[in-house]
Amino acid sequence: MYEVVTNGATHLDLFTESLCCKYLGTGKPYGKAEFDKWLANYDAIVEIPQFFIEEFIEFYPHAKFMLVERDVNAWERSLNNTIKGVLQTCKSFPMNTIRHIDPFIKSFVALHEAFEEVTFHGKGIEGGMEDAKRDSIADGKKAKALAPKDQFLACTLEGGFGWEQICPFLDKDIPKTPYPIGNAPAEFKALLDTFISPRVRNSVLKAIGTVLVPVVGIGMWAYMKHR
Repeated sequence: MYEVVTNGATHLDLFTESLCCKYLGTGKPYGKAEFDKWLANYDAIVEIPQFFIEEFIEFYPHAKFMLVERDVNAWERSLNNTIKGVLQTCKSFPMNTIRHIDPFIKSFVALHEAFEEVTFHGKGIEGGMEDAKRDSIADGKKAKALAPKDQFLACTLEGGFGWEQICPFLDKDIPKTPYPIGNAPAEFKALLDTFISPRVRNSVLKAIGTVLVPVVGIGMWAYMKHR
């Protein structure tokens, strides 16, 4: 998601379109040509493939696939600590107003609306969480069943996921530097603070200016007329 957000409205729109076409029936589902065009500059893809398991396995038969499973209740806590607040923010002022002014915010909100609709079956994060957890388990089973066994690695986050698991699978040497252990809520907040908050502030100022300038103009006209 970090790359999608930092690459701007185009990548946000592509992710939104691909989700809507496959899951919401708004258009023709993406084929290999569309994925190639979108992801041509990347050697590794994370997060996005979970929504397109069959497509990625079919379109990229020589790729290696890594499935990182985790306890679904821990996953639920992670979603509540990260994406839940963003989904609520997208529906609230000022984001729900600024989306009509700023193209980037419009694309950002649209992607999260599509993500919520698809992931939580149109029930919202609270009403659809159990559906999302069942889907997560089913998707893991699907990946294990469809991916070529000699190109597939399954790990559990709780059981350990780092260089020791990744590097042998990719035929790479294990680095001497420790595997980076992220703090998902903190990283998510940093992403929002860096790329979203400035956009929101600028759009608010733009909106205030858009309103104030005509008001001031009308005031001056009225003053001059009745002077």
